[in-house]
Amino acid sequence: MPDFKAEIRARLAELRLPPVREAEIVEEFSQHLTDQLRRRSTGGASEEEARQAIFQDLNASELLNRELKRVERRAPANAVIPGREGKLFADLGQDLRFGLRTLIKNPGFTIVAVIALALGIGANSAIFSVVNAILLRPLPYKSPDQLVVLWENATHLGFPKDTPSPANFLDWRKQSTVFEGMAAFAERSFNLTGVGEPERLDGRRVSANLFDVLGVKPIIGRTFVAQEDQPGTKVVLLNESLWKRRFGGDPAVIGRAVNLNGEPYTVVGVLPPTVRLPTSGNWRDQVWVPLAFPSEEAASRGAHYLEVIARMKPAVTLPKAQAEMDTIAARLAQQYPATNTRIGAVVKPLHEEIVGKMKSPLLILLGAVAFVLLIACANVANLLLARAAVRQKEIALRLALGANRMRLTKQLLVESVLLSLVGGVVGLGLAYFGLNVLTRFIPHDVAQADTITIDAKVLLFTLAVAVITGLIFGLVPASQASHFNLNETLKEGGRDSGAGARGKRLRNSLVIAEVAISFILLVGAGLLINSFVHLRNLDPGFRADHLLALNVDLSEVKYPDTQRRTTFFAEVARRVQTLPGVRSVAVAGNLPLTINGDS
Repeated sequence: MPDFKAEIRARLAELRLPPVREAEIVEEFSQHLTDQLRRRSTGGASEEEARQAIFQDLNASELLNRELKRVERRAPANAVIPGREGKLFADLGQDLRFGLRTLIKNPGFTIVAVIALALGIGANSAIFSVVNAILLRPLPYKSPDQLVVLWENATHLGFPKDTPSPANFLDWRKQSTVFEGMAAFAERSFNLTGVGEPERLDGRRVSANLFDVLGVKPIIGRTFVAQEDQPGTKVVLLNESLWKRRFGGDPAVIGRAVNLNGEPYTVVGVLPPTVRLPTSGNWRDQVWVPLAFPSEEAASRGAHYLEVIARMKPAVTLPKAQAEMDTIAARLAQQYPATNTRIGAVVKPLHEEIVGKMKSPLLILLGAVAFVLLIACANVANLLLARAAVRQKEIALRLALGANRMRLTKQLLVESVLLSLVGGVVGLGLAYFGLNVLTRFIPHDVAQADTITIDAKVLLFTLAVAVITGLIFGLVPASQASHFNLNETLKEGGRDSGAGARGKRLRNSLVIAEVAISFILLVGAGLLINSFVHLRNLDPGFRADHLLALNVDLSEVKYPDTQRRTTFFAEVARRVQTLPGVRSVAVAGNLPLTINGDS
């Protein structure tokens, strides 16, 4: 058998390869030419004829030199440069340019891969925008982690989180030592008149110190002072949106009298739109007035309608605050057994109280779209594996010409990350338009739902997802493409040998994983649809068809006591009963199945 090593070594001289790498290439190419010689001899040619044919082909094509120049023109970074081995991020700019050219030259592959990644990344960015706004974004208050909500615990009556009574609240505030401040509020509606068209406004009666407890500063004017938390005080705070909509954003509104429920109230300040208080009703408060308990109301322990917020002192923990409230509740149970027997207290973080019910659904939804992204990654990884099989001859020749395997793996990873970044940019556009649809399905009373947007945190999340996704779906194909038997691949038909078989097994494994993940999502979606159908068909225990409900909030000026209110509603029921088509009429404090103390 002739020795081809000297001929190959002469042709590699101009590359100035390291001795170890040159010996490796000479050995591999020599074995390849020897195998070619053996096949030609087996085909009927003499050894001399086969040898001359191989040298003629080698001389005519100038295989090594020609392929070297072609590879250097396409990816000069692939040649080994002394002193630069092992530098993972060397020539990153060249890799990016080469990767971009490669993607442009394969538009079909690029478009399919980008669409698959854009759908996965876009879905994750859209859902993360919701999670970020509702779960991760801090509440717009000073040190919000110190804020807690206080409830009465009347589990034995079916109310594990009951709204406190005025007298219990006042005793809590007087006897507690773990809170910097404690404030209460109650819902109340107002009729605004005398400023254009009359309008019904949602509002609150609040303790004078509420906004100090929250750490909220007014846009203009001031908040309430302690002296204003007295019966008969007529001052009001406006929401910024109401101030701009009905008063044109005029700063001179401070000190101006506005007519609420037929009484003049003096405007003392305007609060920012971020002031949102936890409630079982509406979040969109537009006016606030002092709570100002009359003496009869302040002594009441049977009327439960307040909601209470407190700020813990910096060194106080939640268990310590709960322990003190349990002690106070036990003391009140001994002092007032008629109303407070078995009535405890519950301390909950404000953030948990506001977003607690949304946390699990949002995290489940985020997990579902993460599975969608995994399916997209598996699809693109399969495409890259198939493409790598086609490029094995090209990659083998680069390795034979001296390309470092780590360097080649890095370039293939750069291609996959670049592909993922393009998918991330397209996905971000899909997320932007998808949010416009998604936010329509979010209830208006969900905390901070109106702050859902694509902000800097979402952009960073999308970038991180794109880079990690590119590494995940690109690592295995890159490793598979650059780590194979060079000698076998350079042989004729070598692409279908060991490396091809391994690649086929890997592609089959990815398909199995895709089907498994898709099946999980399909089962989850089926269970969700099934639950929804059951909820739609659930018998609530009463007939809800042909029912109309009307919410009436009486003015405290015209109807200051229970007797007058009872008379009013009895007269309304009598008159409505006589209307054509009316079968029956009823008056209730709360509609069935509405939120009421978590009962």
